[in-house]
Amino acid sequence: METQYLRTLLMVAEEGSFSRAAIKLNVTQSAVSQRTKSLESCCGFPLLDRSGSTLQPTVAGRVVIDGARKILDMEEQMMQELRLLNDKQHLNICCTPAFGMAHLPQILKTFMPQHGAIDDLRFLFDAPLPALDGLRAGEFDVVVIEHLADMDFGYMRHVSLPKDEMVFVSAPSMGIGAGNVNFSLLEEHCFITRRDGCSCRDLLSFNLDLFKRDIDLFKRVMVLDDFWLIIQEVLAGAGMTFISRSAVEKELADGRLREHSIEGFQRYRQRSIVARECESTSSLKRSFIDSVMEHFNVNI
Repeated sequence: METQYLRTLLMVAEEGSFSRAAIKLNVTQSAVSQRTKSLESCCGFPLLDRSGSTLQPTVAGRVVIDGARKILDMEEQMMQELRLLNDKQHLNICCTPAFGMAHLPQILKTFMPQHGAIDDLRFLFDAPLPALDGLRAGEFDVVVIEHLADMDFGYMRHVSLPKDEMVFVSAPSMGIGAGNVNFSLLEEHCFITRRDGCSCRDLLSFNLDLFKRDIDLFKRVMVLDDFWLIIQEVLAGAGMTFISRSAVEKELADGRLREHSIEGFQRYRQRSIVARECESTSSLKRSFIDSVMEHFNVNI
């Protein structure tokens, strides 16, 4: 029984669709369908109920899925132990830009002195969904992301961290008073944002939908994919943005930025640290997770 086929079944069950599973696995839909049929032939039972709008595991399918998770965890644990035989320590972390800018430096201050002998250490920034896809594919060991409440982590282990507060900010030179503002005032200014797919943009869209509005309400919209550049443009008075408060804490404290809010706007997004179950037991990964938890004063 191919473990690749087991991974495919898990993804199909998680996505409820052959086509969506194919996209996540970066293979053709026919390959996903064929792997599933091969598993069903091997097991002697239909593993998916195809009668509804989404694919659902059958009773036999749930048995195979439970077993698949254990088998894949054992395989990953074995590979982890094999990698340790060369006496090299590796750690690949992915997080969102907001977390990386606001929290990662302080976390590394406690983590690095304890692990100065790490041979290969990588920290990458990305949006939530690509980060999770990289974790599933084994590209990352641990990811830390902000997200909306309906995020599905599937079979991956995740721990909730304190929520992240989002605020509108602008430079004093724009003349917008601090505190509550209304849409009519926002409409007069340029809005600077990241592309679709980042959770700050998702939360903004969610709120605008509640108010029966869209992002076109702003005088002009500037899309920048560099988180640091967005902050610099806002500091220069080029426009306002909707951003994690923790990422601009210093600028708000010293008066270089002003904070604004809209009554009725949902300002908080979820934040989670995620790892594959077997990977979370690795001492190096466990230590990084502990450093994150300590930073946020979270106990598990």
